[in-house]
This record gives sequence, C-alpha cells and structure tokens, in this order.
Amino acid sequence: MNSPSPEHAAHEHHHAMPHAANGSGKAQGAHGTTGHAGHGAPSGHDRHEGHSVAMFRDRFWITLLLSIPTLLWSGMVQHMVGFSAPAFPGSSYIPAFFGTAVYLYGGSVFLKAGLRELRDRLAGMMTLISLAITVAFGGQCRVRRSGD
Repeated sequence: MNSPSPEHAAHEHHHAMPHAANGSGKAQGAHGTTGHAGHGAPSGHDRHEGHSVAMFRDRFWITLLLSIPTLLWSGMVQHMVGFSAPAFPGSSYIPAFFGTAVYLYGGSVFLKAGLRELRDRLAGMMTLISLAITVAFGGQCRVRRSGD
C-alpha cells in the first residue's frame, strides 16, 4: 500500500483535527467560520474566485506581447542598447499607450483583488502587488511628463 507524501499526510491530519475551543467555550475552527475554500476570508466570497492557472498564463503572454512595443520605443531602452526604433508621427506615444494597456490588462487581476482585500480590511499579497504596480506606473507617468 502506498503511503501519502508527508505534505499530504500533514494536510489530511490538519483537517482531521477537532476544532479547538477559544477559551470562551465557543468552538473555533482552524479556518475560522468560512470553511476550507475561504481559508479565513470573509464568508461573502472566495479570495481566489476567478483565479485560475490558465487565466494567469493567458494574461502573462498577452501582457508580454504588449510589453514589446513599450520597450522598443522607450527612450531609455533605446539609449542603453544603442538603437533607434522607427520614428513616425505619434511614435513617441507608443510607450505610454502600451504601458497603460499592460498596467490595466495585466494588473487588473491584482488591482481588483487588492481592492477586495482592502474592502475586507485584510490587506495581503494582492494589496502589496497592487501598490507596487500602481507606484511604478504612476512614477513612470511622472517621469514621462517631466521629460517632455
């Protein structure tokens, strides 16, 4: 008979354990009152609702493709690499346009989840990522505006 992996055995043992009392005589579950799916999230929704590996993979590839023109027409990248992208009327706006698309499309999952965490007063990793991409995006917009 195959024995389960140590991680699987620990997970099963964790769920098999009875819920402990919190000192007030009331039973308190290992995951709060939300059950397994929420892992401590408020019972109104699942913290990972709408998050799938396929969705993240697809957004990654599309965002990567949107990043190529952003980088190719970026003055800083052109200066570092020593080449010039083709110039045409409006080409100076390519980094701003595609960079905004990357932020909104690639970052929307993190922004929505970060707002949900803040609304639930449970700031976590999605809030941190949202803050990071927003500060980077805002900083780049500021650099771009002052560099014109």
